[in-house]
Amino acid sequence: MAASFVMKRNIILPLGILAPGILAACVTCHAGVYAQAIYSGGTSSAQVCSTTLPFPPFEYNLTEISWREDNNGLTIIDMEHKAAPGDSTRLYLEGECGLEKFYLQLDSGPPTRFKSSEGLPIVKGSGDFAPMVLQFVANRGGRATTNAPPTIEASWIRGSRTNEDIFVVAGDHFAEVQNLLEQAYGKPDAAIPSSTPAGGHGRSINYSPPQIGVLLNLTVTWDDKTIVSIIGKQKP
Repeated sequence: MAASFVMKRNIILPLGILAPGILAACVTCHAGVYAQAIYSGGTSSAQVCSTTLPFPPFEYNLTEISWREDNNGLTIIDMEHKAAPGDSTRLYLEGECGLEKFYLQLDSGPPTRFKSSEGLPIVKGSGDFAPMVLQFVANRGGRATTNAPPTIEASWIRGSRTNEDIFVVAGDHFAEVQNLLEQAYGKPDAAIPSSTPAGGHGRSINYSPPQIGVLLNLTVTWDDKTIVSIIGKQKP
């Protein structure tokens, strides 16, 4: 079954608008878990993780961007808007890799406000996720492993750029993927921490090129999505 990442209608709960065009703090919640977000003009942005690196690309950041649209595809700004037929929730993952910015569409609607040059082609998959991760690490010059990987049954979407593959897996599979990586490559690089939103249950770990041949970031978001980013040059 293909992965689905559509957010619930009541997931965005802005605390208020300071003034038109001015950012206002809001809280997003899921299953009793809270994470800070920024709300402006009907759009909420919630940071997923922020990583500072001692080597290029030096910064790696992930942010969830969400908004509501009416039947005409217009962004719903009115806080008191009542649900109507045709309303939909749009959800994107924004990535910043050094000076480059890209977007991965997480909802099932048509492409919207982001230019096609910024968006990643989406490939959907399901089944055993473990060999997929190890294969894509190897494809970018990562160290091979002879350890038999544990099975991780999941559904995911993948976007690929010149120097990166990014997987967004439906559900919290952080512990399973962490176990897979530790069996294959050992412990993560403790010298490269990632910050995740305060108040949520987001977690993030990193493997560095000296360890495994590529930069790998594993993150679970406050709303239970597991993200694996593999950054490195594709093998010829």
